[in-house]
Amino acid sequence: MKQTEGIYRFSRLVVLLIGGAVVLMVGLGVVGYVFFMRTVDLPEAQAIAERELRSGTLRFGERVERAAHVYIRRSSDYFRGANGVLAATSERLIFIGVAPRGNLDSPDAPPVILQQEFTNDTTMRLTPTRIFLGTTRGVIVEHGGREGRYAATSRHWHELEALAEYINRQHQAQRQAAARERRLREAVARIVAEPLYYTVKRGDAISTIADWFGTTVEDLQRWNNVEGTRIRIGERLLVKPGPSGPVPPPADSVAT
Repeated sequence: MKQTEGIYRFSRLVVLLIGGAVVLMVGLGVVGYVFFMRTVDLPEAQAIAERELRSGTLRFGERVERAAHVYIRRSSDYFRGANGVLAATSERLIFIGVAPRGNLDSPDAPPVILQQEFTNDTTMRLTPTRIFLGTTRGVIVEHGGREGRYAATSRHWHELEALAEYINRQHQAQRQAAARERRLREAVARIVAEPLYYTVKRGDAISTIADWFGTTVEDLQRWNNVEGTRIRIGERLLVKPGPSGPVPPPADSVAT
């Protein structure tokens, strides 16, 4: 009986300690959020981000194709929103944001600019979905093992939706163009691999034909079972073998 009572008391003590630790952590989080962070973000954050994007981020010749007002959440900011702009340019996808100020920050201190960028190619994935534990609509950007999560308020969601549609249409067009180019290259490779024949005309010499097609008289003789240098008008000569080796035409064949 005493042993059972001791186990019960020990279990109760463990539960109280765990509960106290949880309450302490929650309390510290609330205190930090209330006393060390502002209750609102910088109202001019998006304007600062747009100015930073236009004046200090774009490279020479780079242009903005689509842009949307978004925000991100970082653990270092107590998961408060850092407002900014997500822009699809002619070269990349860029996020420029302003970190939220804390109550201990000087009002005259310059804003902390946040920047993230992804190469805008077909290996980048941009997926519209609900993020931040499903609390808001946004997009997830993935590229090269890196990930970015960008949310938009209901007021600016149409901007982010239009940006996502633009990028995904662009990537689809790039994939289709790459597929067409691949098919063209394969067709050209098949044509190049095919054997090439030449029909002898008046005044042709076997040495001249060899020079024209970048080969030698000896090769032409071997490929076409020709002895000596005499060739006949209308004779069809193999001047470039295919991948399976030289297959000379019949002696009486004439090109059409």
